[in-house]
Amino acid sequence: MRGRLQARLFTATAWPWLRCASYGLCGCRRPDARTGDYEIFRVVVLVRSTDRLLSNRILLSALGVSIGLHVTALTIRFVDPEFFHRIASAPPLEVILVNARSDKRPVAPQAQAQVNLEGGGSNEQGRRSSPLPNAATITEGDALEAQRRAVEQLEREQRELLAAFQANMSAANAQPRSAPTTPNPENAQRSQQQLSRMQAEIAKEISDYQKRPRVHHFMPSASAYRFARYFEDWRARIEKIGNDHYPEAARGKIYGTLRMTVVIDRDGALIESIIEQSSGSAVLDSAAQRIVKLSAPFPPFPPDMARDTDRLEITRSWIFTNDQFATRADAGESSR
Repeated sequence: MRGRLQARLFTATAWPWLRCASYGLCGCRRPDARTGDYEIFRVVVLVRSTDRLLSNRILLSALGVSIGLHVTALTIRFVDPEFFHRIASAPPLEVILVNARSDKRPVAPQAQAQVNLEGGGSNEQGRRSSPLPNAATITEGDALEAQRRAVEQLEREQRELLAAFQANMSAANAQPRSAPTTPNPENAQRSQQQLSRMQAEIAKEISDYQKRPRVHHFMPSASAYRFARYFEDWRARIEKIGNDHYPEAARGKIYGTLRMTVVIDRDGALIESIIEQSSGSAVLDSAAQRIVKLSAPFPPFPPDMARDTDRLEITRSWIFTNDQFATRADAGESSR
């Protein structure tokens, strides 16, 4: 009887507390500790609060996993791979621009344009355009070599003609002469002297031509590496000396460009420097001449250059600007 009364008391006193969200903190009547209902109430409240926290944690975890899966699904794009292959392999669309238009749409258009344009004419089929004419073969790189071979051929023919002339003269002198009907020894002697003089002049011209200095006009586009290497060292030396001895009278005042040819002997000695085109300023022209003289003498030619070159001519544009000195190739040709 007493146990049943306690159960009823617990139901009447503890059950409203279980429904209270603040678990007794709201000011509700507490159970009677003397009846033993307080301990039972505390156990039930703890069990209920633990179950509620556990259920809330599971719900939050499930919600987070769901949001992550949805975000992942939205960021991934599933597309047929053949679609990209078709785009990559599709031919480009060619569109031409026309300066006329027609209201009627062409029946069989032959090209894509920004507007409709119906072609005119009486030919049912288009006429093939004429091919471009064959361009002349450009052999600028072989021009110097061809000229050299032509000169050698002329020299060889000249030597052969001189040898044939001398042989004919010797044969003519060796043959016995018939007695002339009207002997004129003075005319014969004069003719012999003229022939001998002509022979001597031809021989001297050939000898002088053979003894002439072999001059090489440097051109990087057609010259071998052996010349290009020497030229690069020469250019670096000239520009260094030019910047070290820049004319004080021209600093911040005078600017200009001149064209000058420098002739160098095989031993590196400066033969001459010729201003082909003046800068218009006597200060700059004199400074260029002074730079060349200060840079000389230059290194002698390497053996591979000296075997067929006695002189080297270098033509460059000399630039004085912004208190800096430099050289560059002429327009139309890299260097000479």
